[in-house]
Amino acid sequence: GFQLALIGGLLAGIRVLGGHAIDYLKRQIVVTAEFDSRDESYSWILNWLSDHPYSKKATQFSVSTTIARGAQKINGEGGDGAVAATYFLPAPGLHFFWFKNRLLWMYRERVRPAGGTVATSGSPVENITISTLGRSRELIQSLILEAQRKFIDRDKSRTVIFAADQYGNWRRTKSRPKRPLDTIVMDPKLKNYIVEDAKEFFASESWYAERGLPFRRGLLLYGSPGTGKTSFIHALAGELGLNIYVVNLSSKNLSDDTLSELVADTPSRCLLLIEDVDAAFIQRKSKDAATGITFSGLLNSVDGVSAQEGRMLCMTTNHLDRLDEALIRPGRVDIRAKLGKATQSQAAELFIKFFPHPVATTDPLSSSTDTTTSTTVAAAAAAAARSGRRQSVDYKGDITSSPTTSASGESSSPLLSEKPGSPTT
Repeated sequence: GFQLALIGGLLAGIRVLGGHAIDYLKRQIVVTAEFDSRDESYSWILNWLSDHPYSKKATQFSVSTTIARGAQKINGEGGDGAVAATYFLPAPGLHFFWFKNRLLWMYRERVRPAGGTVATSGSPVENITISTLGRSRELIQSLILEAQRKFIDRDKSRTVIFAADQYGNWRRTKSRPKRPLDTIVMDPKLKNYIVEDAKEFFASESWYAERGLPFRRGLLLYGSPGTGKTSFIHALAGELGLNIYVVNLSSKNLSDDTLSELVADTPSRCLLLIEDVDAAFIQRKSKDAATGITFSGLLNSVDGVSAQEGRMLCMTTNHLDRLDEALIRPGRVDIRAKLGKATQSQAAELFIKFFPHPVATTDPLSSSTDTTTSTTVAAAAAAAARSGRRQSVDYKGDITSSPTTSASGESSSPLLSEKPGSPTT
């Protein structure tokens, strides 16, 4: 009995030592890179693999209409634009392919997230490992850089939107074509002021660093629902070439710690968007039962020690009077801008944008055809509004710039200080 136990112990020891020896040899002669589906780099690799010749001839493959959750949809093989794009990707398992005349192998694995269930989003968690023989990482690094460049080039003319997932990580949700600023009909002075302020902010990093000031900027847009607050932020992101990171304060999965980590993980150049901030916090000491975020937790996330620098915080609200002054004080919110209802001239401009071409109308009592331009129709619409046949609207441009002041008394921002004139109605 003792001999059998000794032999069994020796065999078990040999097996363990053998496993460690194999792992050691792998580390010495094999270079491996791992990609997690919860990270943006996973989308780079899937996008790169979808165009690789191996994926087009693999006998074991996955069919997908997106590269990743919310990824930009582009036509795949046989796509004609009328149906969703189709991507052919290597199926989970082991695959071998060539890159720069070198053999690489890839292992794609679907893993069950913590808790034993698939993510509530419906997207399984996956890992991809890419390996090759050798001790230099140069080959795989060049593959990763190529995949990254290809993915970024695809989004150059688009604005990418990120949102928090159930793990408390940023996930790409969608991308859309950049919206030109001239499609936003609003007070031109107000529009130009905010755009120039944002451009100057992102160009002033050294100014902030020299004075030891946090490199952050805050923008609050307020006004009635449907006045274009969110649309303007999308257009602003397109003008600046930045992506948008959206925080939903009403999410039940969000806590103070999660929010702090999310804000800290935002890139150094982006727009951090919090929509309808009044819906989450109406009074300073209140705590919404539907969310795990406290008011103090939000304040610390916005400009606490761990808050990311180099980003612009954008908040929207329909009810400015419901916001606590601590949230919108100078330093947290540097510019407050009111987007009111359309003026008569803005309504006419909107009409011309939607109907830019002459409209031919025929009088049923006459044989002649009258060609009426959209400008004429817009002028008639404005005249009708003035005469009372069409309701007049009460837009009043309003902007408040609040640069902070340092202890020495100098302004903490080199940005615009003059207030644009308010348009009259």
